[in-house]
Amino acid sequence: MSRYLLALIALIGTVQSGCAQHEPAVNEASSELFGGKKVLVAYFSWGGTTERFAEEIATQTGATLFRIEPVNPYPSEYTPCTEVAKEELESNARPEIKGNVEDWDRYDIVFIGWPVWWHTAPMIISTFTENYDFSGKTVVPFCTYAATYRDETLRKIVELTPLANHLEGLGTTGSTSPIGEWLQRISAQYHAQTAGIADVQSDADSDRLTYYTLDGIAQHSKPQRSGLYIVSDGYSSKKVIL
Repeated sequence: MSRYLLALIALIGTVQSGCAQHEPAVNEASSELFGGKKVLVAYFSWGGTTERFAEEIATQTGATLFRIEPVNPYPSEYTPCTEVAKEELESNARPEIKGNVEDWDRYDIVFIGWPVWWHTAPMIISTFTENYDFSGKTVVPFCTYAATYRDETLRKIVELTPLANHLEGLGTTGSTSPIGEWLQRISAQYHAQTAGIADVQSDADSDRLTYYTLDGIAQHSKPQRSGLYIVSDGYSSKKVIL
């Protein structure tokens, strides 16, 4: 292994060790996650599951909460709600949102959460992402789901916020138990993103590239699991999100 890559892995190891509410509610909990950067948790919740998820993230990160609430509420019964959601998806609708995030520019990291509807994010998430400038921000998706399409739905946020950096998302069927470990992991990813690793100049799909996890473990082939990796061509390295 080259001296450059050994130094890179050492750097990463050092980094890793080291309902109706229209206005954001600030959580005052102190946290060392993300190096004290300002964090916003914006979420849309219909049945309350995603809201519990969002509140736990805010508790552990000391983040500001913002509920994405439609001007015209969705039906409270399941079947009528699914019918409205399907109609919005098929018409590419943009449901109007109550209120706005105050002091948007002060947030460095934005978590965006929702329940999976019709195998993707509800259209109100598109409304939210189109209302704000994500340039220079780091976006983290999270979702709750009943059956499947978790990964496909999480990847949707990259399409909706192309000007942002992105960290590994999390999807669950409702349990909040994975949140703590996930936050620690993506906090390390965030630090690695800002560590100034040089860009690889070669083709990202080249057979000459080697992929490494954030703790320096080489992968035998291009990773199939989505997340943040370091890719090296033997001369220089960069961070990639798969």
